[in-house]
Amino acid sequence: MLKDKESVTSIIFFMSIRTLINAALLLVLVEGFVLSYRFSYKVFADIPYIAASADMKSITIEPGTEVKDIAALLDDFGIVEGKYQFLARVYLGKYDDRIVAGTYTLGPGMTPDEICRRICGLQSGDAS
Repeated sequence: MLKDKESVTSIIFFMSIRTLINAALLLVLVEGFVLSYRFSYKVFADIPYIAASADMKSITIEPGTEVKDIAALLDDFGIVEGKYQFLARVYLGKYDDRIVAGTYTLGPGMTPDEICRRICGLQSGDAS
């Protein structure tokens, strides 16, 4: 009789542990999907980082500067929401080989596509 209680207890214990592990894995999976959705939305929606912002900053891009360094610079100045989102936008829009060195006036009220077009010389701006 004691062995039956121990075996039932151990079965219940292991079922509980397995259920907790499955719930944790499901939570991680759902969170992964949510983060992926948010990232994709911000890349493809082409919305400004801070829509109502009129704050403009002067950014200088030196000749030979890599795209990842430009993305990090824009992220550091608070012009784009994240450097990886901006990098994805640059590569998906095929702007990476067309960036022109110069000084540009950019702000968080601009969409990533506007920023890309401006630093590629495809839109009027303050390039020198």
